[in-house]
Amino acid sequence: QMAWMKLFQWMAMGWYWQYVTYAIARALFGTSDASSEGFRDAVLINSQVGAFFNMVSFATALLMVRYTQRFGAPKVHAICLLLSGLGMLFLPQMSSSAWLFLPAVGVGLGWASIMGNPYVMLASVVPPERTGVYMGIFNMFIVIPLLLGGFIISQLYNNVFAGDPRNVLMTAGVMMMLAAVATLRVKVAAK
Repeated sequence: QMAWMKLFQWMAMGWYWQYVTYAIARALFGTSDASSEGFRDAVLINSQVGAFFNMVSFATALLMVRYTQRFGAPKVHAICLLLSGLGMLFLPQMSSSAWLFLPAVGVGLGWASIMGNPYVMLASVVPPERTGVYMGIFNMFIVIPLLLGGFIISQLYNNVFAGDPRNVLMTAGVMMMLAAVATLRVKVAAK
């Protein structure tokens, strides 16, 4: 039930990590030249944005437990993935480094949820004596989408995405939203 969710969310995260600095360099400094001053500035800005989205993840992961218990892991995860997708969709369109922190909130919420809610969903249906086996299989659905995403982007970057990392990031946002829709189809055991 979670295969499509995991495929889309992990491909999106892989593309985000790989192309966010390039997208920021293109959006803010109009460059894709890794040796340019604008690109170096984009690396520094992405470090700040990344630290911020990790702080958001840390803080919201602690608060998310209450909402997950109240509304269920699939609903909370779907909302967080939707907000993450919107963040990825809008991040490459920001024209000021200060505005990058707004979409980073969405990405941070998505990351917080990815690190917990899928495991909550799985744990609710896995027999306790088989937890190790199922967790191993479950973790394969992290590695496979990352590998598949790397292969796909290497084949399509120049022709489909026009060699523009902003297009990759926006597509990652759409994939994250598809993961949100796929999450709503996951059925977990009632408590």
